Amino acid sequence: MSGRTPPPYPSLLVIDDEPGIRSMMSLSLTADGYKVCTAADGAEGLSIFEEQKPDIVLTDIKMPGLDGIEVLKRIKSMSPDTEVIVITGHGDMDLAVRSLQLMASDFVTKPVSDQALEVALKRAAERLTLKAQLHCYTQHLERRVAEATAKVVAAERLAAVGQTVSALVHSLKNMLAGLKGGIYMVSQGLNGSHKQLTDEGMQMLERNLGRVQDLVGDLMTIAKPRKPDMAPLPLKELLAEAGRIMASEAEGKGVILKVECPQGDGPVAMADHRMVLEAFLNMVSNGIDAASEMIDGKVVLSASGDPREVCLMVRDNGPGLDAEAADNIFKGFYSTKGASGTGLGLMVAQKTAKEHHGRVEFNTSPTRGALFSLVLPAAGRAAYLKYAD
Repeated sequence: MSGRTPPPYPSLLVIDDEPGIRSMMSLSLTADGYKVCTAADGAEGLSIFEEQKPDIVLTDIKMPGLDGIEVLKRIKSMSPDTEVIVITGHGDMDLAVRSLQLMASDFVTKPVSDQALEVALKRAAERLTLKAQLHCYTQHLERRVAEATAKVVAAERLAAVGQTVSALVHSLKNMLAGLKGGIYMVSQGLNGSHKQLTDEGMQMLERNLGRVQDLVGDLMTIAKPRKPDMAPLPLKELLAEAGRIMASEAEGKGVILKVECPQGDGPVAMADHRMVLEAFLNMVSNGIDAASEMIDGKVVLSASGDPREVCLMVRDNGPGLDAEAADNIFKGFYSTKGASGTGLGLMVAQKTAKEHHGRVEFNTSPTRGALFSLVLPAAGRAAYLKYAD
């Protein structure tokens, strides 16, 4: 070996049970600039390897105790990137092939010539260089990907915030316009002693204050996680309660609101009464708004169930949903009501359903109305759910 160019990976371990070969190789490799350590058998070689972690290992394939194949396996298990060159006799080609299958970088045959050893060491150094470059590139790529991902996430969050703020501003502007209109009507009515104008202005103020209150409540519901206070909830009673609450709204919009109570006790959900009522009222309100677009608008409330699931249903005979509305119906701030809607009602209902391990389903088609169902676990599943969050 020439020794003219310093080796790029100078740390090297020679394992051979023949003292003459160890001495010869150590002298030759040291002269070429390698930092050489030697071992007389496989066990000693593994001990030295664990202590010094050389870049390249030269090991005889046939040794007493741990042979070269076993040494190769153990080194690769400890340090997969270490390059191992095996030294074989002329009759050991099967073992040489076996060593290559076990990820040895190369093999040389005895008697070992300087030229063959130089070529094997050069190949090992090239492999180590490529591995180092690949590791560097991988780290650089991972860093770039992480940076790019962070920028994309930040941009998406900013866009989401922008969309949310834009939608809120739009809704609040409409509500403020209603409040200003009501104030103006009340002011004009009081100045001119027009009771009717004053009454209409007060109604407008109350209606828009209610919209603001509903918006704030929906935003608070969406923003924070909630744990339902689970208890048996008879749907028959909840249907009647929802019917009483929504009766005036339906009457004011010219919609017939019908409650079809189940026979007997009816299905019982395992649910939080307040949360489910709030979600169901949102669904009923949407149904009334849809039905109000029809001359003979009608909304029917009902319930059904089986031993595993129960559901509260709202059926309206409104115009139904087109494909776009059906795809976006549960997205915040998407509304088919124009300026009068925030698009949060069904989003709140869906969140409430999921908090109960349930879901909201719908069936609709243009001109044929819509059926929305709030599906909840039946009370009989209480022991199963116990509420495993």
